[in-house]
Formats: sequence, C-alpha cells, structure tokens
Amino acid sequence: MLKNDAFISNRFVLIDAFALIHRAFHALPPLTNKDGVQLNAVYGFTSALLSSIDKLQPEYLACAFDLPKPTKRHLEYIEYKAHRAPTPDELVSQIPYVKEILKTFNIPIVAAEGYEGEDVIATIIRKTENRKQKTDMEFIIVTGDLDCLQLVDDSTNVYSMARGVNQAVLYDEEKVRERYGLTPSQFVDFKALKGDASDNIPGVKGIGEKTAINLIQKFGSLEKVYREIEGHSEAQVEESPANAGSSIRERSFATARDDTKKLSENAKISEKNIRLLLEQKEQAFLSQKLSKIDNSAPIDFRLNDAKIHDYDKEKVKKLFLELGFKSLVSRLPEEKREDSQQKLL
Repeated sequence: MLKNDAFISNRFVLIDAFALIHRAFHALPPLTNKDGVQLNAVYGFTSALLSSIDKLQPEYLACAFDLPKPTKRHLEYIEYKAHRAPTPDELVSQIPYVKEILKTFNIPIVAAEGYEGEDVIATIIRKTENRKQKTDMEFIIVTGDLDCLQLVDDSTNVYSMARGVNQAVLYDEEKVRERYGLTPSQFVDFKALKGDASDNIPGVKGIGEKTAINLIQKFGSLEKVYREIEGHSEAQVEESPANAGSSIRERSFATARDDTKKLSENAKISEKNIRLLLEQKEQAFLSQKLSKIDNSAPIDFRLNDAKIHDYDKEKVKKLFLELGFKSLVSRLPEEKREDSQQKLL
C-alpha cells in the first residue's frame, strides 16, 4: 500500500468509495483523457484519496464499495432511492478505473451483496474493535455525505468532503452536537422524523428539520416521542367511558380534536405535529430502520490486509500519466515513512 513520511499508529481510515465517486462526478466538469474517455469521477476520487492519505496519515487503510444489486433496504422498502435517476453510463464506465487505481496502490476493496458501503465500513469497525489487542484503534471515515455521522463516537470520526477536498470537515461528537444539537446516536431518529429526500426515506411528512431536532432534543429518541404522546393518548381515552376501547383516529372528529388538544397541552407538542406523528407512526419507524447503518455485513475482513505497506510508485505514476492525471503525480506519497505519534488533526 502506501508509504508516506509519517503515520499515526493505530489510525484506520475507511473510505466510502461511492459517496466520493458520485460527489466527484457531479462536482467536476466532464474531464477526458487524450483518448476521449471521461474520467472526472476517477480524477476527483483520486484527488480525495491522496488528500486523505496526506492529511490523515493512517496506519491502516481500506475502501468500501457498493455493489450494483438491490440492497436489503430496497427489499424492505421498494421506493428506497427510487427518485434517483439511473446511474449515468458515463459514471458506471469510470468505476473500473477507480478500482484499478486502488489495486495499484494495494488498497483493499471490501463489499458485500445486499449492503451499502457505509454498512461495510460499520462492519469493519465492529470487527476491528472486537479484537482485544486493538482496543485503542482510531477510526476515520472519509465520505462525501453525512449519513455516517451516526457512527461517530469516542473512537470514530467522520471526515466529510461534501463541500470538496479543500473544505473537508472532521466531525467528532462535539462537532455533531455543534451542527445539529444532537448526539451522533440520535442522528438516526432525527432522520426518521425528517426523512431524507436524496435516499427517498419518507420520514414523517410535515415534520421539518427544526421540528425533528426539537422533538429528539426534548424526548431523547423516536421511541420516547411516541411513548409520550401515546401514553397521554391512552390515559385520555380511559378518562372517558364513551371512548373505551377506541383510538383517536377511530372516534368522532370533534372528540378526536378535543383529545388532541388535551394531548398537545400535556405533551407540549403542537396539535398539528401530534396528528402527523400518530397518522404516520408506521412510516416513522420504517424510516428509522432504513436510516440505521447495519454493522453485520457478511464480509471476510482481516485487519492486517489493511495495514499500509510498500507500493510501486513508478507503477502508479505510469498509470496516472496514462489516465492524464499528470497534476496528481507530484502528490504521490513517498515509499518510506516513519511512525509518528503526533496527532495531525
């Protein structure tokens, strides 16, 4: 793999390949090489890779990929990512070049059928943390979006390149709270309420980002939000013999409206939001399930495979020149590097 002038012991950088590839494809103009082959996504990904190595100085490095077949989320919810246009042929044709670059660098590529790259990353982290001799491992996830913020904890950070290589942001627990007012573990429930248009995760329609944050801040989790409003709802039903055995939705409009008003006063949630939450409970918990990253992908991963070792710099340089990436040659890391305990971030 790579040898730079220094590295941080036990630092493991995990790259969400497709997130970076898609970001590069849409952010850069359609660059072509001398043969007219479009390589803008390859160039952008490679630039992000080199930047990550230079700035993060990992001892371990691996790259997670999505596979073209439907994921478990598609089977759970047929509309998952349904609003996205089909992946352009101009992008699909670039993926083999990305993999060729990674193989030339000796960077392991990890994927699992039915699972997305972020699931693979979460699984690698879990498997690595389970190794008793590596309890002090530090993980940094390099990605082009913020879905992985839910994985942030005292040993895992997210290095987001959503705004480009030069405006990358390192998210630790404090940075997540600073941006959203939530802990990383609450990020899934936040998305369960707010939804995610890019992935076509429905959320609770009518509940926006601000309201979703306020609800999770106030009650702590999606389950506790529903425990609060349903607990008050059940108590109010029991108070009225005429309503015994019924629910708010089953009773007359006038009675339901009155009960909703009382519930709003007790739970300190607007009547409108209570109605939305009750009507879309099933959708909220489906969205929670779709949003949660799965750390049980069936992968065969060995930490030693990701440990950085020598790479053939001349071979990589030749490949770069063939692709027309002359400007990236000067950014190639050296073939030797020293262990460094100095934290660079």
